[in-house]
Amino acid sequence: MDSNGIPTLVEVKRSSDTRGRREVVAQMLDYAANAKTSFSADRMAAWLEDDAQARGTTTAQALSDTLGVEDPDAFWTTVATNLDLERFRLIFVSDVIPPELRRIVEFLNGQMAQTEVLAIEVKQYVDDHARHQTIVPRVIGNTETAKRTKRAPSSGRATDRTSLLAALAEGDPGAADAAQALLDWGEQHPNLSVHWTRAGDIAFAVGKSLLRVWEEGKLEVKVNTLRRVDAQWDNDARIELLLRRLENVDGVRFMGNRRQWPRMPLAPLADPGKLEAFLGVFDDVIRGLDVES
Repeated sequence: MDSNGIPTLVEVKRSSDTRGRREVVAQMLDYAANAKTSFSADRMAAWLEDDAQARGTTTAQALSDTLGVEDPDAFWTTVATNLDLERFRLIFVSDVIPPELRRIVEFLNGQMAQTEVLAIEVKQYVDDHARHQTIVPRVIGNTETAKRTKRAPSSGRATDRTSLLAALAEGDPGAADAAQALLDWGEQHPNLSVHWTRAGDIAFAVGKSLLRVWEEGKLEVKVNTLRRVDAQWDNDARIELLLRRLENVDGVRFMGNRRQWPRMPLAPLADPGKLEAFLGVFDDVIRGLDVES
């Protein structure tokens, strides 16, 4: 992972490996094609948590130290979104990158808008006495054509209320209607603030984000934020009861990790009655929050 939550797949080969470049590339593309089903943000978060505990630290501290991540919840939600959108980085590493592989890497990187494809050639030099070794890496594939290709999709991210609603409407008009109603509710709520995230989505916050609307048409309940802002919510049974109350609203079904970042489709909340029932539960939560605890 990098600090933007982009999964990176690495294929390491020695130049003495007898397998041809086509097989190496095919193997990497097989990894990428199956990454969405082979990995999940929840699974990787669990791996990091186990590793952090073994090292005597926490997941939050590990993310902060290695990637400068300040909001672990938002980070893992971004990872999940990148996996859903199959937004990856593919890297071939070898002591020698032959010209044929270089051309394939540059071609793929110039053609793939969602995925970055690079090669790293790692030259190793040893002095005459074999006492000192110098490693000299070189990145291959980051051509100007590839840079233009990668810039194109980022300009399409929502940057304000109008562009977000337009993007949602392209996928599902019901999701756009629900988002507009949620925005009206959030902007009028005396205890909530509504702000834009760096990813181009919107968050509803009491001190910290409690709900988040994603441009992909999903609504996320920020369970881990509830745990942090109020100690009484650091209780799995209490969290599960909240989610069940919300799921009593017809059409509401949460996906993903229910203990950390449960998400649901926005579209069912386009129905005014369902939205009112959903927000009624969340109003109870907001009124009971002890933000200073």
